[in-house]
Amino acid sequence: MAVVVHMQACQRHNYYYHHSAAARAQPEGKICWSCHRSSAPTALLCDNERCRAIQPVGKGVTYFDLLLDDGKPSFDVSAADLRRRFLKLQQTVHPDSFSQKEDVERKLAEAQSSWINHAYATLKDPLSRARYLLKLQGREIDEKDQIADPELLMEIMESREEIEMAKTESQVADIRLRNEQKVAGVVERLSQAFASGDLTRARDLTHHLQYLRRISQTVHGWEPSDA
Repeated sequence: MAVVVHMQACQRHNYYYHHSAAARAQPEGKICWSCHRSSAPTALLCDNERCRAIQPVGKGVTYFDLLLDDGKPSFDVSAADLRRRFLKLQQTVHPDSFSQKEDVERKLAEAQSSWINHAYATLKDPLSRARYLLKLQGREIDEKDQIADPELLMEIMESREEIEMAKTESQVADIRLRNEQKVAGVVERLSQAFASGDLTRARDLTHHLQYLRRISQTVHGWEPSDA
């Protein structure tokens, strides 16, 4: 029975990655604006060793294509590897390195650097990474979406009431700790949902994580009442 369950999970996992790649447009190769030679979609600099002019962001290239070694969309990423890759890419395109170049290269460096910064900020955070994965699958989440789950609605209302009623730093610290534990649990279930290809479940959990993040922000901004 365990073998069957494992095989079914693997099939869902393979289905997810197969359709993840098919659901979005494949990255297009680049033609260098300077030497007119072709380069890979993810190339930051022209592949022609005699040129090496900085290139624009490739059409259809995702954050995963550039920041993960294998380029595969995944909720489970190594923070250390992500950071290492980010720093390497930024070193290549940092605008300061192109300050003495012509205007077109300075502008391309600024665009590439900004894109890479945004890509890193998106993938290093579990919530924005989940939202981005869902967006790639055509399951984008609107921040204005209403809570449909009555249990989640009750949980959020109770947490907000607790924060409003809190009188001391220790009470708020307790709320913060419990919320962090809830976040960790949701992130773990999100990993399982994405790995199994259950996008409906992943979308629901992303909604949950989104509201827990708001609770965290409210806790962070808590100040003792003067009353």
